[in-house]
Amino acid sequence: MTILIVYDSVFGNTATLAKAMASELETTHSVRLAAVGTATNVSLDGVDLLIVGSPTRGFRPTPNMQNFLDGYADATLGPLAAAAFDTRLDLETIHPAPLRWVVEVGGYASDVLQRMLAAKGCVLAGEPAGFLVGGTEGPLRDGEVERARAWARSLVKAG
Repeated sequence: MTILIVYDSVFGNTATLAKAMASELETTHSVRLAAVGTATNVSLDGVDLLIVGSPTRGFRPTPNMQNFLDGYADATLGPLAAAAFDTRLDLETIHPAPLRWVVEVGGYASDVLQRMLAAKGCVLAGEPAGFLVGGTEGPLRDGEVERARAWARSLVKAG
């Protein structure tokens, strides 16, 4: 199986997770890893699974990640398997409570990415995943790298 992981990262947390996933999967699969800024030159030919990741910025993925996926016309990526992940704040750390409600209702980058992938014709390989950071700039919460590795493994087992 050939896997392409495309990510954007603002403070390095999403990049850390993408690299951990690549490291986990490359022991048994062919894996390519690309920062979204260089991904416009990456071919999807021969790719069996596309994983995209972005930090959550204003309830959405970064503009660079949205532009990457917008570069493909709707329904043109089928039957490519795909999945999305994001980095996000832990709701329990957001104060005051009304702001926590706004974040919960506003959503996360992985949800938007998953909808974009489906609109492009991708077959969703798993549920979108969110990994927690300890503040706006991070760091990643304890155990999140291991959880990301396990999530990536689950995508290839499902496929």
